[in-house]
Amino acid sequence: MAGLSYCLNHPDTPAVTRCATCGKHICAECIVERDGAQYCSEQCAQAAANSAGRVDTAVAAGDRLAKKSRIRSIVILIIVIAAAAAAWYFYKNNKDDVNAFVQKQGQEAQKKMNSTKQSLQKSVPGDSKYKRDREGAVGK
Repeated sequence: MAGLSYCLNHPDTPAVTRCATCGKHICAECIVERDGAQYCSEQCAQAAANSAGRVDTAVAAGDRLAKKSRIRSIVILIIVIAAAAAAWYFYKNNKDDVNAFVQKQGQEAQKKMNSTKQSLQKSVPGDSKYKRDREGAVGK
């Protein structure tokens, strides 16, 4: 009969399940049951119990790490809010000085931009053979 599996320990007995740890086929006589799971041997049952302990430890460590991460995020948020409040307080008490400074910086940036633009315009020829050839090709 196709698909029929036989017990690891009793080759002439059909298997009824597979070991929860190693996956080997086992018959009803060979089943070792622990915490609702079925195993082929005490060693596999013990290995599963050991793994469960390690998993619980890893989950607990992950929970602690997640908690630290949340606390860190809250602290950073508090710092950002405090910095924003301090900036607003400073601006509110020094509005005229801040606005004058921003305006002055904007004017200086505009002057530098215009100077750079003029410098570029002087360095790039306005008329060239390449430009005439391209314009002639477009006009045809």
